[in-house]
Amino acid sequence: MELELVEKGDDSLLIKVVGEDHTLCNLLRKALYEDESVVAASYSIEHPLVGVPKFYVKTKKGKSPEHALMDAAERVTKQLEGLRKQLQKALKK
Repeated sequence: MELELVEKGDDSLLIKVVGEDHTLCNLLRKALYEDESVVAASYSIEHPLVGVPKFYVKTKKGKSPEHALMDAAERVTKQLEGLRKQLQKALKK
């Protein structure tokens, strides 16, 4: 995965997420909406086979979109770690 900055404002951010698809983008979008400071979180993929996702985040004043993304990534990481532990436990039976 590679991130490319497309556009940055005081309260918004647009990045390309090269090498990823709906799976990661939808997970990240959902995690962003758990943050009350996030006004908008969306992504688009122009071509279903070769398109690169463009991810947009807009926040309220007081929290940068970069910080909101980092917080969301941390929440996703914790959820996946919990899933890994549950899988290990279930597969030991």
